[in-house]
Formats: sequence, C-alpha cells, structure tokens
Amino acid sequence: MIRRPLSPSPRLPLLLVLLLALVCAPAGAALAQVAHDLTLSLDPTTGLLKGTDRLTLPPGHTGPLTLRLGEGLAVEAATVGGEPVEVRRDGETLRLPVPAGAEAAAITYAGTLAAPEPPGLAPEGSWLPGGYAWFPQATDADRLEVTVTLPPGQRAAMTGALVAEEETPDGGMRTTFRAYAGEPPTLFAGPYGVTERMHEGIRLRTYFHNDVPGRLAGAYLDDVARHIDHYADVIGPYPYDGFAVVSAPHPVGLGYPGMTYVSRRILHLPFMRAQSLPHEVLHVWWGNAVCVAPGSGNWAEGLTTYMADYALADPARQDAMRRDWLRDYAALPAGEDKPLTAFRGKLHARDQVTGYGKGAFVFHMLERRIGDEAFRDGVAAVYADHRGGTAGWSDFREAFEAASDMDLSAFFDQWLARTGAPTLALEAAEAVDGGVRVTLAQGGEPYALRVPVAVETAAGTEQHLVPLSARRRTVVLDTEAAVRAVRVDPDHHLFRHLAEGERTATLRDVSLAPDAQVVVRALPEAAEETAATLAARMLGARSVDLAEDWDRDRPALVVAQGAPHAVADRLGIAAPPDVPEDASAVVWSARETPFPTLVVAVRDAESLAALVRPLPHYGRESWLAFRGGDAIAKGVWKPGAENALARRL
Repeated sequence: MIRRPLSPSPRLPLLLVLLLALVCAPAGAALAQVAHDLTLSLDPTTGLLKGTDRLTLPPGHTGPLTLRLGEGLAVEAATVGGEPVEVRRDGETLRLPVPAGAEAAAITYAGTLAAPEPPGLAPEGSWLPGGYAWFPQATDADRLEVTVTLPPGQRAAMTGALVAEEETPDGGMRTTFRAYAGEPPTLFAGPYGVTERMHEGIRLRTYFHNDVPGRLAGAYLDDVARHIDHYADVIGPYPYDGFAVVSAPHPVGLGYPGMTYVSRRILHLPFMRAQSLPHEVLHVWWGNAVCVAPGSGNWAEGLTTYMADYALADPARQDAMRRDWLRDYAALPAGEDKPLTAFRGKLHARDQVTGYGKGAFVFHMLERRIGDEAFRDGVAAVYADHRGGTAGWSDFREAFEAASDMDLSAFFDQWLARTGAPTLALEAAEAVDGGVRVTLAQGGEPYALRVPVAVETAAGTEQHLVPLSARRRTVVLDTEAAVRAVRVDPDHHLFRHLAEGERTATLRDVSLAPDAQVVVRALPEAAEETAATLAARMLGARSVDLAEDWDRDRPALVVAQGAPHAVADRLGIAAPPDVPEDASAVVWSARETPFPTLVVAVRDAESLAALVRPLPHYGRESWLAFRGGDAIAKGVWKPGAENALARRL
C-alpha cells in the first residue's frame, strides 16, 4: 500500500509516519487467515464505536489466539466455541484461550474515539486508519467483511469492495464492505453526498462534503474513468472492484487501493485533477496491486511520477519537469543524498528529491535507452508477473532486459546503488573540416553515459549522442554544414549535476537545508509564533528557534515586516522584482548571498498567517507575491544565457 501526505497537519505527523512505514502483505502471503464477520456502529457526534466481531479460526488452529485491538477500545465480552472466555490484555495485544477443536470465536468491544484527528470519529469526518486495530486483528492477511451502521446524514467508505447498502428505519445508512485481501482496511465516514457511476464493471464513486462544488463529482468521475482506461491499456487490467474519491476535513492527500482521500479545500484546484488524480489512480497498479518488495528500495513513487505526472504532460511541461528535478537535486545538501535503493518513502521534501525526482529521471533515461515499445512491454510484464505480490528493482531490470534484449546491469547498478550524479564538462570544441571536434569529461568515478550533444550549424541544429564511459573522451561529430555552437545536454535528458551557469536560486535551496537558521526582523512579538509555524512547515521541522542575529555563513530563512524594497535595504541584499502594489507579502530567494537566503516580507501579522498553508508548496519558484493566501505573481530567476556546457565557435 502507498500513503502519501500532500500537506500534513501539525496534529498528524506521528500517524503519517506510521502510514508511510506500512508495507502491504500481498494476497499470496503464507499467513494463517482469520475470517471476520464484523458489525460496527459509529456515532460521530459522541465518538462512540461499538463492534461485534464473529471470527472463524484457521483450520487446525491450536493454542491461544493472539489479536490486536487499538488503545481506546475495550473488550466487553468474548466467547470461543460458544463458551465465555477471559481475555488477557497487554497494551494492544489480546490473548484468548482456544480449546482443541474450537472453530469460532466472538468478541464484543466498544470505545469512545471522539477526536477530529485519526483514529477518531467526528461529525465532519471519521477516520479509522488501517494501521490502527479498529477491530480485533490477527494479521494483515485476515479476511474481513464488515457492516457499518451510521446515523442519518452520514455515509461510510472503506478500502474494499462494496457488498450492500440500505437505509435504516431511522434514516441512517447500513453499508457492508469486503476488505481487499492482504490490505489492512481503512474506514472513513462523513456527511457525504455520494455520486456513483459504473464503468466497464468498475464502481466509481465520489464522497464529497456539501461545500465541494457539485459539478466536480461528474468531472472527477469522467477523469477517473479515462485514467483507468489508459493505464489498463498500457499496463494491464484494473485490479480492484472500484475507485472512490473521498473528501477529507484534514489537510492531507492519501492514496489507498481503489481510493484517494483528499482535503476538501483543494479538490477544486486545477492541479488536483490534472496531476494528483492520475498519480493516485496509477498507484492502484504500482504500490497497491504490485507492492514494493521489502529491502528493495521504493521504485513505485519514481515510476508513478514518470508514468503519470510526466507522461501526461505536454512536451514543454516535460522539459520544465526535467529541469525542475535537476534544480531540486542541485538544492539537496550533499550529506542528504542517498541511493535509490535506500529510498523508502517521503518523510521530508529531501526524500522527494531522490525517490520521486531522481527515480522518475532514471525511468526516463531507461525509456530513451531501450525505446518506447520495450519500455511498455517491460512494465506490462512486471504487472502480469507480480500482480497481487511484490516486486523489486531487480524484477524491473529482468523485465526490461527481456523486453529489449539488452544487458542493463550496468545501467541499473550505477543509477540505483550509487549516491550522487555525474558532473559533466565540455573541455574543448573546435570546428574541423566536415564537423566539430569536442572533448567531454566527467568528474569522479565515471558513469556509462550516452551524452546528448546539440550542434548548431548554418543549416540548423543537429542532435548527436556521444557514448562516454571514461573520464574524458574526444570525438569528431560529422555535420551537414558549418558549425556555429555546441551545447551538451541542453534539454536535460541526463540526470546530472547542473553546470555553472545552469543553476538559479529557488526557495528549495533553503527549505532543503538541514542547518537553515530562522531570522526575524522588525516583526511584532505577537507574530513570532506564526513565523515559527511557517518556518517549521517550510523546513519540514517539528519546531524551530527564532533569532534576530543573522549568521551570513549559513542558509537562512528571514521573516520581516515591511515593504519588500525597504526590507531588502535593511538586510543589505538586492530587492525582489516589481510586484503588484496590493501584494500583502513578497517572498524571494536572494541571488547574491554566499549561502542560500530566503526572505519573507509581509505587510502585517495577518499577511504572515495567510502564508502558512500555501507557501511550502512553491519550493521550485524563485520569487512570489501574495494577496492573502493567493499567489498573484511568481517566477524563476533566469540563468545566464551561456553556461559551462555550451560554447560558441
């Protein structure tokens, strides 16, 4: 299973860490299965949960039965083989004595989970995560059928197949689900309006709060159907009974088998349907139906980013995405770099640089190496061979080798097991009769590369690929006309360190720095707590220390009150670009400081508070202007016209 917080609330960090740490137990796992027939009653107003679980024991089970039941839930009665038994409890662990020949048990339990954060029940949204034992669970391989009863106005959604639903005499709803095999089930409930559509036998649903625009339900269902059709054609059949988009009262975006749980505040934003939704739909194949093999390194985020975010973008956006991935990597402190085999999940933005950006880039380079058809055949083979199980990087290598009839061991070894990236240099370029002589070099231990070289001639631009596996190589490239200029990898098709002149300062230079300081200037004391909250979100820290002194030999986030040009003058740095006069806050990454510096200049305390939620999402920008919480202008500093990998002749 895959869990991805888009924007975690300060109240949810521990839960989200647990969600990211979960790994799926595939359906074929050799675990003794306990079958559960559970009836559950939820009262979101009081937070009261009541359950009766009828368990069928595995054939031939002997000895005590060990189960987990979440803290806050208490056993009221238990029977085994129809006879009352005493349950021993130690924390979440329950032990029931099971006499020889007993085939069934029953447990009645209850508890009050009146809390808006999970695990909890609340009128605006209830959330019982799979990592929390909200029923007496033996293993992740347990089989579960659950009937949930809710009061009027509430509807339930669960990671599993919908079996039946009916209205109760008092106007409430009774719904039965069958959990997907091997998946710890997660249950949601809320004051949802439900829209349903059947598509090729797949049940598509939206569960939206009433403040989500009604027109969005149909639009989301249209998009989900389109993405399912596309990925089924590219990869293989859709693996579950349905797909649901569930609105959340929490500031999160999470993916589950056949479901995504997304903050209702962002469902209307364009990026949700254009980028996030196809990403989550694709995760049904990669990360859910085919799980990441333990110890392999998480390939699912990189592959999903490549096949969804990147593949669905237009060519200009794809160019920008490759450049953004390299800029992100350039902002990553050397000590925070890790090989792809060590990536497990996103706990900090630094993890995203490797697992998502570099991971997607590796698949991009692989597809260019083996061709579109072989790449498509390879991913389809992995899905066909590992659906309902696990796969590791080695399984992908074998599938791509079979599809392309190539030995890819060197490719996978250097891009997965090594930390770092190539550093390229254009040491020389000289026009010769009929072409150009170029000398390419790379620092450190050489990579085996196919380096794109664009040669500008009097007749147009020619594209060449130069194999480079040594520290240095000189080649003559034949051209059709006189050579005017040479550019090495100008379109950023190689994962590498950006050369001098290619880099530009962005907000992420500071947000990824583990030693960044937080400096406040001319800020009212009442606003300092807000500044600390913003800084913690920007830096991915639980807490931060504020200081007035600025150590210019360290990365810094500077928060100040005042007009942007006045703040820049007081700090002794260049001012940001001109922005609309009614901007309430201006944020920019200074270009001339020796260490990365990010400045936040706000009109007043209210303007600062408005940045807490949106600003962390703009790490790839160099500067922004805000009106309240809305970004009204933004941009990236343009790098120089020339760089160390380009030469005019």
